[in-house]
Amino acid sequence: MSFYKYTSISTANIVLKNKSLRWSSPVLFNDLEECQYTPFTKDQYLSAFEEYIEILTQCAKGQSQYDTTKFSDVTQLTIRVMQLSMQSGTFDVKGIAESMLSMSTNFDSDYRDYINKALIRCFRILCVTGRYDNNLMWAHYADQHNGCVIELEQLYVEEPRLLRQNHVRYHENLEPLSNPIDMLLYGETKEVRDLMIKDVIFSKRTNWSYEEEYRLLFSESFGEIKTTLDTQTKEKKIDIKYQSESLFTDVNIPKESIKSIIFGARTASEDIENIEKTLSENDYVIDLYQMKMIDGKLIKEKLIFSDSEI
Repeated sequence: MSFYKYTSISTANIVLKNKSLRWSSPVLFNDLEECQYTPFTKDQYLSAFEEYIEILTQCAKGQSQYDTTKFSDVTQLTIRVMQLSMQSGTFDVKGIAESMLSMSTNFDSDYRDYINKALIRCFRILCVTGRYDNNLMWAHYADQHNGCVIELEQLYVEEPRLLRQNHVRYHENLEPLSNPIDMLLYGETKEVRDLMIKDVIFSKRTNWSYEEEYRLLFSESFGEIKTTLDTQTKEKKIDIKYQSESLFTDVNIPKESIKSIIFGARTASEDIENIEKTLSENDYVIDLYQMKMIDGKLIKEKLIFSDSEI
């Protein structure tokens, strides 16, 4: 499978010389909505919370088929508190629910705050696509046909730790893969986390669907993240330590993974010669093409030099 990276001539030269691709934090992306979705709405969360309290009540009464040993520590503790209050005759399910819910009244904003303050700077994302002939991509990411497209077969020498990759889902109203009731019952398990990442990281508005994006993600160290809650004022605070100041990571690629370079219809001859020189100096053996307007259609044509392969 080939991946295509639309870029400027100057960036292509850096990629070829350094044999690396830059994976960036979404902070640097041109879509301001990147990673700003919550995996479910406030209404979905409140509905799930009602179900959550009902399940815990049934568990406390010994009337549930759930395996409570798999629940999160918080859920198990809540069940135990319910059991003790039932034994003492002070059980008040409404009071327990209101007390717990008061700690998370602004689910949407709390979730975004956590993403934006604690996580987003550490995300490293590489965006590629499966097409080289996308006119909008040429216009937006390849310097309006003055740049080029790099064809790659591999996107790294060593697979980044905890790499996740997938096609981006485009939507106006996200139908989440993750289920809030699972998060409430079991906490942030690997399964829950993976689905939430797909919802938050691998989702974009439909107006970006022309990109047909394939996305790869890993994370640099999150350092130390501490969340505190003032039970009197309900004020939440997130403290971050030991995270990198950099917003990108350059990941090495095999030289042989670069299969071709496709220049834009407007790429200047001196820029093509500049790339040709870089290829020669670094012993690349690849094909060079250029997009050309023929009979009203953009066609990829192979460039022939004195020696046809660099």
